Amino acid sequence: MTIVVTGASGLLGSEFVAAGVRRAAEIVGLTRAELDVTDLGATRRVIADTGPAWIVHCAAYTAVDRAEAEPEEAMRVNHGGTINVVSAAAEAGARLFYVSTDYVFDGAKGSPYRPDDPVAPGSVYARSKRAGEEAVLGAGGVIARTGWLYGSGGRNFVEAILDRAERGESLRVVDDQRGRPTWARNVAEVVLDLIARDVEDGIWHVADAGEATWLDFAREAVAIRGLDTTIEGVSTKAWGAPAPRPKYSVLDLRRTEEAVGRPMMEWRQALRRYLAENR
Repeated sequence: MTIVVTGASGLLGSEFVAAGVRRAAEIVGLTRAELDVTDLGATRRVIADTGPAWIVHCAAYTAVDRAEAEPEEAMRVNHGGTINVVSAAAEAGARLFYVSTDYVFDGAKGSPYRPDDPVAPGSVYARSKRAGEEAVLGAGGVIARTGWLYGSGGRNFVEAILDRAERGESLRVVDDQRGRPTWARNVAEVVLDLIARDVEDGIWHVADAGEATWLDFAREAVAIRGLDTTIEGVSTKAWGAPAPRPKYSVLDLRRTEEAVGRPMMEWRQALRRYLAENR
């Protein structure tokens, strides 16, 4: 069974390719240079040539704050590009797994969000990803929502925090947003397990277990590395990022855990494993 991964050089896409190698699976990773999903003709041609049973669509515009100034570009990639991949999948007879975000929720619920909970995306990025979700759901595809990702495939929150801590800088980190810090490798492994089970269409939530603030996340990374660094908590308002974020975006994982037959890895355990491998 051939699985095509778009955005294969990105933080998450590269983890799918690596997971495929570990599993000796037939995974074809396509980087942006090899497949620009905003080009419909190229997308149809490349997907048809590979003949996949599944497409994992990781290619995305992910610059959350920059999207506020570039709404057309965010929508062109995350909505228009996804429409193109949906079309190519239908022509190739392939099933589609679309990677989306916890930011489609407004954060007002205060308890873990189920896949069927109402969405209310507040930022340009979140609205563009929700538009992609709607395109996939309209065509009978599968969605994996995740968030707070880190991994070896690109720059991320963990590496940014540790780089600054190792330089002896004091840090200010947001302390009033809560989510599930998640190792991208675990997302790739779980999604591949869902694919192996030929799961039904619809929405699945995939993240590491437990919850934390960004401040908790930063302090844990620094503690694991044994660094003596001052980390001060700061409110979202005081931080002043251009794009709004949900105060609470913890995803309910029960449906996914039942499907794969195991609990998700706890986020602190995952972070320790990641740092042991990469630092």
